[in-house]
Amino acid sequence: MTDIPLLEVRNLIKHFPSSGGLVGSGRSPVRAVDGISFAVEEGKTHAIVGESGCGKSTTVNMILLLERPTAGQILFRGRDVSGFDGEGLRAFRRSVQAVFQDPYSSLSPRMRVRDIIGEPLQIHERLRGRALDRRVGELLAQVGLNEDKGQRYPHQFSGGQRQRIAIARALALKPQLIVLDEPVSALDVSIRAQVLNLLSDLQEELGLAYLLISHDLAIVEHMSHTVAVMYAGQIVETARQDLLFANPLHPYTRTLMAAVPNPDPDIPMGEVPGGEPASPASPPPGCRFHPRCKTAEPSSSQIEPHLVEAAPFHFVRYCSMRCTPVERMKVSATHPDGEIRRISS
Repeated sequence: MTDIPLLEVRNLIKHFPSSGGLVGSGRSPVRAVDGISFAVEEGKTHAIVGESGCGKSTTVNMILLLERPTAGQILFRGRDVSGFDGEGLRAFRRSVQAVFQDPYSSLSPRMRVRDIIGEPLQIHERLRGRALDRRVGELLAQVGLNEDKGQRYPHQFSGGQRQRIAIARALALKPQLIVLDEPVSALDVSIRAQVLNLLSDLQEELGLAYLLISHDLAIVEHMSHTVAVMYAGQIVETARQDLLFANPLHPYTRTLMAAVPNPDPDIPMGEVPGGEPASPASPPPGCRFHPRCKTAEPSSSQIEPHLVEAAPFHFVRYCSMRCTPVERMKVSATHPDGEIRRISS
């Protein structure tokens, strides 16, 4: 065991040219991800949560090297992989796999399950014939499916079974990290818990690390060890899971939690923010949440806040004393992205 995280992202940035704009036209780029930093420890789950359009999917694409970052570093076991290609990229993709949101879209309808799971084994490990069939059977059993189901096609399975097949495919090359991109949001509520419990069991059994992308705070609370809350391409709060849910500090985090329906009809829903999410093509100046924030001050639109440590292992993008009450802000320190900011009383 080392002090180096399995995956570390440092000041990651992804800007896209504005739609319809010409090179050199002077139009502002779409700032999909605008300087985020986080780490995923071995055997742990780090969750990224936020509204649609906050930059979660772009972050996933960069982690999987499907998109190349505009700036910043993606470190895997201490090595910057963001520029990998050829054999280096091939080796990296053995170690990092993904399970996507819709299991039907991510599985080829023209391929049998045996071939879907076996394809990475054929390409990377040169398995053929009985050795391949035996390994596919083991993977199916590992995710709770009968070994004889390998000759069927994806449409012959339920949604939960298809997601188990996708998990089996992700496990085929014995990865160290699996990116879970909304892994149960397309499934019936009745089977979500089964798939989540399977993922938890596999993590404990195999020592897997997960990067969990979700908008469902109940799933994040159940699955994660650490959490980052994203808004408009930035991380506005990050903490250990228990600290974040016990004491959310950023107004955006608090409103996300307030919007979760309570099963008790006598308990009213909390207040949710009005207005539209900030546009990544033209984010507001200063604090990007200030147009929707009821505690914003005049300075909120003038000075861009930075992450500060409000408590051990709990960082927040501090805007004003009204935004994050002073009694909650006890410590000032350095966030892992290198930003150093002091809190004035």
